[in-house]
Amino acid sequence: MNVTKYWIASLAAAVWLLLYGFVANVIVLGGFWEAHTSPGLMRPEDQQIMWAVIVSCLLQGLALGFIFTRGYENKGIAEGLRFGVLIAWFVAALYLLFYALQPWDNVSTAVTIVTDGIMYVGAGVVLALLYKQ
Repeated sequence: MNVTKYWIASLAAAVWLLLYGFVANVIVLGGFWEAHTSPGLMRPEDQQIMWAVIVSCLLQGLALGFIFTRGYENKGIAEGLRFGVLIAWFVAALYLLFYALQPWDNVSTAVTIVTDGIMYVGAGVVLALLYKQ
């Protein structure tokens, strides 16, 4: 594993997760989430803990980067797309579990799966572009 490339690619993936998450969930879907969030399920915007969001994105970026390097084959964007789809598939399965156990509605669950699926595919592309040898 190229440690320098790992850190650069992983940190770039973390930045992608943070920026995409903000644009998708606050700017594009902000009104949707206000209308579709179950009471008591989400913190109001003024009570959200931003340092935890940032740390979460950082930890995800580092983990995704590490996992990506384990199967790295230097196949370019296609490899990043494949990796991102596999991560999105795994996360979608978790969201279905949350849907089964928490008061999520059908539409919010579908929007979350699609929105976050795009986010993880994008992270895979970022990793592939920046980790290439």
